[in-house]
Amino acid sequence: MIAVVFACGGAGAAVSAPAARAAAACGTDDSAPGHRGKAGGDVVPVPRADGRVEQFQLFYDEPGPGSYLPFAWHRSQSAPGGPYGDWERVSGTPVGPKLYQVGAVESADGRLEVLFSSYGGFCRTTQDADGGEWSPAEGFGLSPAPYHGGIVLFKERDGRLHAFASGAGASDSMQVRSQDPGSGDWGAVRGLGKVPDSFVGLGAPASLTQLADGRLHLVAREWNRDRYWRITERERSLSWGPWELCATAACA
Repeated sequence: MIAVVFACGGAGAAVSAPAARAAAACGTDDSAPGHRGKAGGDVVPVPRADGRVEQFQLFYDEPGPGSYLPFAWHRSQSAPGGPYGDWERVSGTPVGPKLYQVGAVESADGRLEVLFSSYGGFCRTTQDADGGEWSPAEGFGLSPAPYHGGIVLFKERDGRLHAFASGAGASDSMQVRSQDPGSGDWGAVRGLGKVPDSFVGLGAPASLTQLADGRLHLVAREWNRDRYWRITERERSLSWGPWELCATAACA
C-alpha cells in the first residue's frame, strides 16, 4: 500500500551506494508562537492497526513568523469511529518553501513516522505507539530536485516501510531508504540507477506495487512531460533494474 501507487532500457542496474547527502538542518523557527491559524492544503489521514485514524495538516501560525511558512499539525482519534482530540503542532520546523508536503505512516512497532519538506530537504519526526512528545526533527537524507515531487511512503505486506524520492544527483534517477521492521532503524540511501536517457529527470513515483513474490514494482513519470518509466526489483531488497520506457501511461 502507498501511504500518502516498451523499449528495453539497456543493461540491468544494480543498487548503487551514493555518498550520504548532508542532512537538512531541520531547525526550529523560534519566531513562530505555535498558535494554529489558517489551514494550508488537505488533511492527510493515516489509518492505524487498531482501527483509529490519525490526521495531519499544515497550518500557518497566527500571527505569522518571519519565514511566513506553515507547520505540520496532528490530531488523534480516541477510538475507531470516535471523535478527534485537539490539534497539536508536530514540530517547530517550518514546511516549505516550493514544496509543501507532509506524509505519515504507522510503522511495524506502532510508532507514527512523519516526513515533511523543509528548505529543499526532508525532515523526520516520530511519536511512540503510546503517544507523548514528538522526537526532535532530523534530516532524512532524501532531497529531490525542485519541482521533481516529494517523498512517497510505501508499506510492504510484512510492515516494512520504504521512502522513495526522485534522485537529484547524476548517478540515480530514483532513490530509496528502507526501514528494518524489527529495529525500526532506517537504512542508508540507495540508488536505483539512471534511466537510459541522459536528458530525462523523473518525478516522484506514480505507482508502487508489491508482486506476489515480494518484489517491488515502481512506475514514475518524467517531471516535465507525459512519459513513464518502470523498474522492478531483481532481488528483493538487494538490486533493481533495468529501467524500461513504458509504451502507455499505465505501463501496459
